[in-house]
Amino acid sequence: MTGKILFFNASDGKGIIITSDKKKFPFGVEEWDDFDVMPSLGLEVTFQLQDKTPTAIASTQNYVKPTNVIEKEEVRVEEQETTTPKSIPEVFPDSKEENEPKQEEESTQKESEQEFFAEEIDINEIKDEEELTDRKESVTISLNVYKAVENYFDVIEENIEKRQLYKKVKGRLNYLLTRRFLWTIYNNLGEIDVHIIDPQIRSLAIDLKAMAKIHYDFMIKTKYPHLAYAEVFLSCQAEYLKIKDGAEKTVAHLRSLKGNEQYVGSALRVKKEDLQKAIDTEEFEVLQDELRSLNGAYVDTVHMMAELDEKYKHDMKILKEFEKEYRDDFYEIFARTANKYKADLIDILSAQAYILDEKLWQKAKRSKAIKAHFQKASIVGEFNTRTYLKYYLKPFKDEKMSDEIKKLSDLYEYLCDMHKEYVLIVVNDPQDAMEFKSTIRILDKEINAISFIDPTKALKWAMKNSVRVLVLENPLPSIHVETFLKNYKKYILSAPKIIILGDKPKSNEYSITKILSQSSVPMFIAKNIQELYNQTDKTTQD
Repeated sequence: MTGKILFFNASDGKGIIITSDKKKFPFGVEEWDDFDVMPSLGLEVTFQLQDKTPTAIASTQNYVKPTNVIEKEEVRVEEQETTTPKSIPEVFPDSKEENEPKQEEESTQKESEQEFFAEEIDINEIKDEEELTDRKESVTISLNVYKAVENYFDVIEENIEKRQLYKKVKGRLNYLLTRRFLWTIYNNLGEIDVHIIDPQIRSLAIDLKAMAKIHYDFMIKTKYPHLAYAEVFLSCQAEYLKIKDGAEKTVAHLRSLKGNEQYVGSALRVKKEDLQKAIDTEEFEVLQDELRSLNGAYVDTVHMMAELDEKYKHDMKILKEFEKEYRDDFYEIFARTANKYKADLIDILSAQAYILDEKLWQKAKRSKAIKAHFQKASIVGEFNTRTYLKYYLKPFKDEKMSDEIKKLSDLYEYLCDMHKEYVLIVVNDPQDAMEFKSTIRILDKEINAISFIDPTKALKWAMKNSVRVLVLENPLPSIHVETFLKNYKKYILSAPKIIILGDKPKSNEYSITKILSQSSVPMFIAKNIQELYNQTDKTTQD
């Protein structure tokens, strides 16, 4: 039977033969009987069929066998001629006459088969020679630099526009500094009380993570411009990507051919040794033919590797020229455009972090499970991130700080500066309020003091700030001190040190630290405040 090699994998020696009636037969290289030509894509072959399996496969290309003896020094790999499926048959000068009619007969058969195969249109047939000659001298740009940069920042601008309302938020929490501990709090509070993470907080968290992901990608690209160049500009260039993909396939092909070269090269060395040992034997001619066949395959492989290597170098050259041509322009335009969005991204992230942090602790203040956990763990102070971080760092106080703990300590300093602790003064007379505040300021500039004559406004202020010392005049005109302390405990849930100016309250909502006379001079009151403010916090939540 006759046919044509439709597919052949040199790595595993498996292939497919297609016949004139479109039948396909898988074969293995172990059934190849032609020592002059190796199997290759498109090669015309003859074969026998046994149990639907091709055997005795050979090329329709034949050679006239030489009868002269080749001397040892003439058996050299580099002197052998390359044989390809469609090359002219090699004729040796001293060939025997009885082989010539056979050659003429097979040549006629080959022409007949070529006419048959010429009528076929095989879309799977690919010729390496045509591939290698199809080379471009330059890469055509698909999308200019300005448009590529614009497309990337359009997405960022869209996300900023969607979150414009965050800019109206008054508070800010540095997300880049607090992000790891903020998510620790989110997870820990959620484990203590599953009701903490309600739909609103979950939605805030999801939105914060989405914006953080955009910001992270933005920061990576601005920090490493070559990554931005590859992902924003080069990834949009169709012809560039096609040539790059072809270069990668060429490398894979070269690796495969390198394996074939080593295999055939090893076989050649063995065959040469066998040939030199069999010069005076009857096996010499057979071994000589085998050597020629192997040598032809070896030279074909080396030749193909050389051409592929040349193609790869050519492709890489035009790719690098294309990359170099637009790189500097891209870097300049990308950096200039990035500066327009950096501040907005950080501002929105900080506002999102502030709201999430605030909402988490608002829920925590109303959670019985969280309050019980804080009491059990002896966590003292306002329900906020600073208090929780102080408790978290306590075991590491006397240890040598690792880099991670050092970062948390820096975060604590930041939170302390952000969550300032105050002396809250609530009295009846505006003049007293101003005098107490100014006296404390004169005595110790490090103490932050604020005074009110309206108890309701004082409570609202305390909900958003951390109070270390609470000074109350008893009685208050518009509300009982007992009622004030009850509401303070209900909505603020922290235990400041308390100084009462006047009579001791009847209710024990809080333990009173000091009771001073209403007639005490401002400096005396200020010194007592200073003493309590600077003491180590020993009180616990009720």
